[in-house]
Amino acid sequence: MALIKCSECGADISEKASACPKCGCPLDITKQVMSDAKKKKNKKVIIFFIVVLAFIMILSMGIFFVKRNNDPGNIAIRLIKKDFGNNISVDSIYYNSEVNGCIVKFSANGEDNTATVHLDDKTTGYQSVMNEYTKKSDNATTDEEKKQYAQQLVDYMDLYDIFWEYNLLMNDSEESGWEKIK
Repeated sequence: MALIKCSECGADISEKASACPKCGCPLDITKQVMSDAKKKKNKKVIIFFIVVLAFIMILSMGIFFVKRNNDPGNIAIRLIKKDFGNNISVDSIYYNSEVNGCIVKFSANGEDNTATVHLDDKTTGYQSVMNEYTKKSDNATTDEEKKQYAQQLVDYMDLYDIFWEYNLLMNDSEESGWEKIK
């Protein structure tokens, strides 16, 4: 036999009694109040679990987007888009964790290009710029101009590690440390 509390006076009464012996409150009112209290408690538990589930989902989505945005390939593409605009088509991306850099083969405005992207300092060198320096050097009319453009070409190649691509081409990607990520 279970005892329940009277909703009016709080006295312990048998659940089989029809009214509270102390205050006379009908037991069906007491049972209704208890039923309402259980429903409220169940509703609170359900709301709690929904809030926890929503928090976990939001946290998971946040982690996913942070990881996605910090992916070396995505960082490299964003840097290239700063220079060439959003209308680029990426053919392949190679990543090397030792140098924390990417080689990105892409097309922009109908022309193929290659970028060497330094992820640490977020700088980018382009094959097309190197080709321009070469063209200027070839078209120079004086020895002084040729020397100047040749020096600019060497400085550019050195600054942006243009030879990363040749290292990748000459050696197997595993030997050279380059991993194709796209």
